[in-house]
Amino acid sequence: MSLSSVTEFNSLNASYSRDVLHASRASELALFLYDVSGQGQAIRFLYNTGIAPALVSAYRHRVFREDPLLPQLGSTGNLPGAREFGMPHLPAKQLAASCNFYSEALMGAGYIETAALSRPLSKRFYLVAGMLLRRGARQSRRIFSENALVKTQYWLAESADYLIDHGILAGAQGGDVDNRKFTPASSSLRHQMALTPREKEVVAAMLRGYSNKQISACLNLSEYTIENHLRRIYKKFSVHSRTALIANLNH
Repeated sequence: MSLSSVTEFNSLNASYSRDVLHASRASELALFLYDVSGQGQAIRFLYNTGIAPALVSAYRHRVFREDPLLPQLGSTGNLPGAREFGMPHLPAKQLAASCNFYSEALMGAGYIETAALSRPLSKRFYLVAGMLLRRGARQSRRIFSENALVKTQYWLAESADYLIDHGILAGAQGGDVDNRKFTPASSSLRHQMALTPREKEVVAAMLRGYSNKQISACLNLSEYTIENHLRRIYKKFSVHSRTALIANLNH
């Protein structure tokens, strides 16, 4: 990834992070790739607005394993404030009651509340936007994640498109985006580059396990429109079923 591409990506993230910070009243934000495969570095930070390097390092190397807001744990649907298409968060009372490395690390660094929204990129990769609220922050006593939901969804969608378009999603080697050490995109990702932004949204929801009815509700489209999108997606991947498409994407 070239220096100009990194600058462009950071500019995109800086613009969205300002809007999300304003809407959510969080004190800090981070955007990172989460690899659930266990085949290398699980957490690769792409952008953050000033989170202490010690906390970033601790989270990347150990704390993430006990983060209840990460998608693979399957527990976010039971958290306060979580809903099918919402943004789960962990308020101060629950954070204080959680006796694990996650709560200890965040509270030790002075944070009292967290929130996160994840976007599946494949069965292996998730893109995650995390929000943090520092104790004593002047702007708020809590994170208004519901106010920032739509803007955060746009942020994740545009960032996902950027990662795919530059062929860097699956090839990150041992570091964050600023290290600029990437291998070419897989054949699956090259196919994904032919998808329209709306088709990418349909694929992302499908990979999360949503039915056509759920996808139509999420994207505010009719089920008939979703079916048409899927037919075009199948054609681009030269497959004839949802199962075959998922197998291709996870290849």
